[in-house]
Amino acid sequence: MPRPSLRDVAAQAGVSVSLVSYALNGNGRVSEETRGRILQVADELGYRGNRHARMLRTGRGVDIGVIIRNLRNPFFLDGLAAMEEQARDEGRAVLVTNSQYDLQEQQDLLAHFAQLGVGGIVIAPIGGAEPLREWMQTHPQIGVVALNLDMGDEESAAPEGLSTINPDHVAVVCEALAHFQERGHRRIDFIAAPAEAAADAVREKVFQQECGRRRLTGRILRSALRPEVVEELVVEELRRRVLDSSHPEHPCYLLNSDHLAVAVYGAAARLGLRVGRDVSVIGHDDLPTSALLAPALTTVAFDRARIGVEALRLLREELVERLVLPVTLRRRDSVADLA
Repeated sequence: MPRPSLRDVAAQAGVSVSLVSYALNGNGRVSEETRGRILQVADELGYRGNRHARMLRTGRGVDIGVIIRNLRNPFFLDGLAAMEEQARDEGRAVLVTNSQYDLQEQQDLLAHFAQLGVGGIVIAPIGGAEPLREWMQTHPQIGVVALNLDMGDEESAAPEGLSTINPDHVAVVCEALAHFQERGHRRIDFIAAPAEAAADAVREKVFQQECGRRRLTGRILRSALRPEVVEELVVEELRRRVLDSSHPEHPCYLLNSDHLAVAVYGAAARLGLRVGRDVSVIGHDDLPTSALLAPALTTVAFDRARIGVEALRLLREELVERLVLPVTLRRRDSVADLA
């Protein structure tokens, strides 16, 4: 039995072949009702597009390559799930891999995806924009969307053709510092990536500026962003500043993810201290498990699934945009009230 063609789908759906092509490839203006009918007919007939033929014709594939910094961080799951679900409806596959905070590994993965002929790349990069710029200059046919890459004052130097999707970094820092200050805290430590691996400079700059404006003592602690490494760092900090000090302090930590904020809980528990009483912490992402911690974690929330939806839209429509997603501080019990 011959394999169904585009013409077969068009005839069965009562539309033109070009409209079927638009609907299946996610291009052009097709109403959701018409697109849904076409997809249903294609499914009923068992139609499967020829990806290889499309790649030969256009020089681009349809699948999406995704490079994540750390697949162990649950933050990425909602975005990936939303992206994969929508991509499947469009006849695309989402190929996910992990750079493990290694710049050379990131560049090797970019090269691998180019060899595979993907139609676009979504990346949570390390090392800033420059490594992406160099790669994009030699692969202009592949669209790229960067997650959590906000260059701040260097925005004008962004690689041509690069889209970015970020939470509102300024609001994240301002909301967290305001909450610490309202509860009587005067010294806050921001645990950030090593300078060579940092994806954005905005939060660190805003942190320093806001601490100065609010007359807070702010310090940036650099660490490999793995929970076990952060936990050891905090253990040493708590010993020095709380247990072994003749003038014990109340350490406060701001972290870029709930995944890492849990390390503060682990460090405190190892030393017989308690989060929300002896040490305070604010995370970022509002993971489903964050409200279940004891005490529940104060964190910054935003629509994680929207990241995947927007990334796929930008690649599908071949748009270059700078998207900033709104954030909300979830006030819970991990910040002690010293006021």
